[in-house]
Amino acid sequence: MISVYRRALLQAVDIFCLLLALFVTGLTAIDSDLSVFHDYTGASLFTVFFYMLFYYILDAYSVGREDFRDTAGRVLLACGLGIISSSTASYSFEHWRFDREALIMLFTLTFCLSLGWRYLYYRNADKFARPLRVLLIGVDSAGKVHGLLSEGLPRAEIIGYVGEPGQEPLAGPCLGAPFKALEVAEARGAAVIVLLPNAPIDDDIAHELLEAKLRGRMVVDIRTFYEHVAQRLPLSQINDEWLLQTEGFSLNTRGSLRRLKRALDVLISLALLVPAAPVMLLTAVIVRLESPGPVIYRQDRVGLHEKEFTVYKFRSMRADAEKDGAVWAEARDSRVTRFGRFIRKARIDELPQIWNILKGDMSFIGPRPERMAFVRRLRETIPYYSLRHTVKPGLTGWAQVCYPYGASEEDARRKLEYDLYYVKNMSILLDVHIIFKTVGVVLFPRGAR
Repeated sequence: MISVYRRALLQAVDIFCLLLALFVTGLTAIDSDLSVFHDYTGASLFTVFFYMLFYYILDAYSVGREDFRDTAGRVLLACGLGIISSSTASYSFEHWRFDREALIMLFTLTFCLSLGWRYLYYRNADKFARPLRVLLIGVDSAGKVHGLLSEGLPRAEIIGYVGEPGQEPLAGPCLGAPFKALEVAEARGAAVIVLLPNAPIDDDIAHELLEAKLRGRMVVDIRTFYEHVAQRLPLSQINDEWLLQTEGFSLNTRGSLRRLKRALDVLISLALLVPAAPVMLLTAVIVRLESPGPVIYRQDRVGLHEKEFTVYKFRSMRADAEKDGAVWAEARDSRVTRFGRFIRKARIDELPQIWNILKGDMSFIGPRPERMAFVRRLRETIPYYSLRHTVKPGLTGWAQVCYPYGASEEDARRKLEYDLYYVKNMSILLDVHIIFKTVGVVLFPRGAR
């Protein structure tokens, strides 16, 4: 919810910068008797569309959440791709086409304006941001909710909770009984009232919370709230009852969606084969020349309903990399070859899995398939781990574009939270969103090993 509003506001600022850059370019680089918006309508529309498209694909709205140098790189690449795409698209329209001088000025102005407001935001965000005051209903067991809100909403401030007094210093003090929730929220200036799984709710308290909601307070369940804010499901808060009652997890009951997803898998895979073929051929030659061993690496992975299948990848490690058994890859893994490190970062090693998609073992989008040895171990220690196997594994997925490569049980737990979000909210629009984000991750590799 909040992140959506933030992103929409930042996108509006980018659109304003683009319009301002077009206006200034029209005054300085175009004949005075012509209007940039009237006489160059197509070029202007293409400029706004392609710039905003690449800002979105490259996730140029992580400003304040990453190092500013990474943000500057994203903006520079987005502007470069934007000017190339917009000028190419408008080339067929003789009277809508910007000349070289106008293109250079437009690129310079757009880059400076877009990077400029991000720099100001980066330097001053903390000065103007007001903490989001949160009141809990129910006892925060072991401070888990405090940790969740700190991750999803770093500026959230838990003022305390209403419920039975307990020894929970991370959740703040007990501020009264649950039926006083509205009174406490108004007195303490809480904008959000969060219901915990153990919240003691009866009819009177429910009426009081409805009154609080009607008076402008946001009253939400912690699981639903966190799902919208962090876009993953909090494993520490969900249970069988909530999973049964909540909306979603419906792919296997919606035959039309399942068939449409399969059709798109085949179409996208066939379309991807054309540009990927020369890349795959060159990769195969280099892999074979760099080190002895097979070019294609075959490995058994766990797929739909925990059935094993053979996955295909370009070999990126030495042929004897797992002579002592299956182990997770590590940062700067010595088993990875020099060229293997590159194809892993660029995700080229995954291209042979197009064959897995065409065969029906995998989907283009879904949780990444894991090995049975790891699945057995993680299934015993992480609750609901098997739920990720209720859909086909994918070439890319929500966890892959939102979380860096993981090589530990804690990483597997965190990635499962993203996988469960995908399984719960699966749709064609979410798949398209993941495809765009995957392009951004490939251009800005994060955490590949």
